[in-house]
Amino acid sequence: MADASRPNQDLSAGEMAEFLAVYIDETGEQCDQFVQALLALEKDPVDARRLAEAFRLIHSIKGSAALLGFDRITSLAHHLESHFERLRSGSLLLDGPAIEASLRCIDYFRICNERLREGEPLQPADDLLEDVKRLSLPPRPDAERPPASPATVPAAGPAKEPAPMNPDPKEATAVERLRRIRVEFAAGLPMADLKAELVLARLGGIGEVVEATPAAAEFAANPTIRTLDVVLRTAAAGGPITMAADVDGVVRVDLDVEPPAAAPVASAAEPGPAVVETMRVGVDRLDVLLNLVGELVVSRARFVQLVAEMAPLFRKTAGGGRQGVAARSLRDSVESMLRTTDVPADRAAACVFQLDQLEQQGRMWEEGHRRYSELVESVDHLTRVADGLQRGVLGTRMVPVSPLFGRFKRSVRDIANELGKNVTLELSGEKTELDKRMIDELGDPLVHLVRNAIDHGIEPADVRLRRGKPETATVRLAASHRGNSVIISISDDGGGIDVERIRERAVARGLVPAQEAALLGPRELIDFIWRPGFSTAQQVSSISGRGVGMDIVRTRIESLNGSIDVDSVPGEGTTFSIRLPLTLAIARCMLFRMPQAAFAVPVEAVREIVTVGDEQILSVGGRRVCDIRGEFLPLVEMDEVFSWSGGVPTVERGAVLVLQAGTRAVAVCVSSLLGTQDLVVKSLDENFMAIRGLGGASILGDGEVCLLLDVAAVFEMITRSRPVAERHP
Repeated sequence: MADASRPNQDLSAGEMAEFLAVYIDETGEQCDQFVQALLALEKDPVDARRLAEAFRLIHSIKGSAALLGFDRITSLAHHLESHFERLRSGSLLLDGPAIEASLRCIDYFRICNERLREGEPLQPADDLLEDVKRLSLPPRPDAERPPASPATVPAAGPAKEPAPMNPDPKEATAVERLRRIRVEFAAGLPMADLKAELVLARLGGIGEVVEATPAAAEFAANPTIRTLDVVLRTAAAGGPITMAADVDGVVRVDLDVEPPAAAPVASAAEPGPAVVETMRVGVDRLDVLLNLVGELVVSRARFVQLVAEMAPLFRKTAGGGRQGVAARSLRDSVESMLRTTDVPADRAAACVFQLDQLEQQGRMWEEGHRRYSELVESVDHLTRVADGLQRGVLGTRMVPVSPLFGRFKRSVRDIANELGKNVTLELSGEKTELDKRMIDELGDPLVHLVRNAIDHGIEPADVRLRRGKPETATVRLAASHRGNSVIISISDDGGGIDVERIRERAVARGLVPAQEAALLGPRELIDFIWRPGFSTAQQVSSISGRGVGMDIVRTRIESLNGSIDVDSVPGEGTTFSIRLPLTLAIARCMLFRMPQAAFAVPVEAVREIVTVGDEQILSVGGRRVCDIRGEFLPLVEMDEVFSWSGGVPTVERGAVLVLQAGTRAVAVCVSSLLGTQDLVVKSLDENFMAIRGLGGASILGDGEVCLLLDVAAVFEMITRSRPVAERHP
């Protein structure tokens, strides 16, 4: 047996790296699909369609692993596949131990993918392999097994070959004969030549491959080839033949077809629906492309600004336009004077020369005006192309949140079983799209929030019944677009957040004096849950209770230029709402100028722009607030947020930006507004240093550095010295 920790030695390093990337992506998707099928089978163990789907997925994982020489994965998948073949044939019934073992196998496959991605050797899974092998052993006489349905599970006995859908009388005897098989692959299938070799190898295991057209190598040379015709000498029935040929990437297997020359596929069947061709591209390559698009956006902004600055020079009413008319009029006057007066020849020649120069300048201005018009048109075209390219590249990074949400079907099941609670998961907005990088980063925060919802939020069944609630609780995951943002909410119908318990814990830990804590409202108390190490749990469990996580959740969300807000109603439940930009790389921002620098803030965080007069500014408790249509908001200067070196210059209040994060709002004084613009945001951590309150920086069209505010951090910095107003319905 080959070394299980090393890949197929017949492949070069470059080939192995390419195939390994495809294998990891495909296997990850197949693991997700297998878990979904398994969770559905837990509710309906005899669902034939789901059993067939689970068998196909584990069969594909085994085939791909065998192709690359991962023997440990192949062996485990083989025995799991054998068990699902017995489940599919009806000789066994899916039970709890089989489901748990299958989920552990998927966990192992995922761990293997992570180790392969990091270039680490695979770990053995001997205990798990033995558990899977025992699944198919006949039960002991004293063992209790779930009763099987007479309609779907035959009496105990040796496993039988599943009957084909259309039985062929000729297959009744086990006599070797020639079978003509046509295998159709999906359009644009990666590694089609290797898939063809895999099909031939699997068919060779149940018979003798007499002929194969075209050769497997031709699939690599001609990507338009989609069918493989095989002549197989075998005694196997149609079912095993179809199973052997049905590897991942095969969309159809036909038995006993005519030779290709006699009946071409194109004329034998009606054309099917168009297949969308896809290809896998590494996210790192998309990142490079997106960075280049970002540079293009900056250059476009520079061109637009230069054209705007040149516009006054080439207006029709500018001096250049009048220069030509004046020169011609002056020439007429000079020529008339020379004809009527006695002027020395050298002075007359000098005068005529100056007139020629003046007229030439006029003609050059006319040519410049024409060229400027062409430049304006070219810049407009560049803007349209850059905008389209920007949208296209961003679109390639956008993926639906459904795979992310789908993972929680199993998480909710496992956590609820561990805690002895009945919980159902509801999903909505699964087609909502978000940047791939952001989806990768969202997994851990969402897992922690879902765990907390089940552990802390959901009451025990007896408590729910006393409160008139259904015994089965509900956790909801929802996603939706709102403007240029995506809102992801995690809600439960549990008991809500106990603010009095938070008040007690905050005082006990010395976070706030008892007298001050007594004056805090529900919103201010709930904010304590984001403090590191803060927890209201009565006891520590394996799920939560250590006070580690909520601060990390908020930090992770803020690192994605997002914000998180919580709304809780006692006795009814809690909702965490996460607001995220569509992408991390390019942000639509409102720009404003301060004496120190140009600043930007995401437009999603700007509630409105207002002008505040002196009569609207009040002092409450020694702190300035402004009255905006009857709503009193804290009025802050930027120097209250940041410490400037070299002193703080006097700021002339030009406008006021009302910033909003969740239910909190604050009014910020700015010197002047510069309008909205798409900014290519660069990390300060990577290019300079981390600065609290700043989420990144960008380069404007004139080369000036613009600083992007981290709105959530700014709110937190402001609240250190003053409360931030809350909006109440």
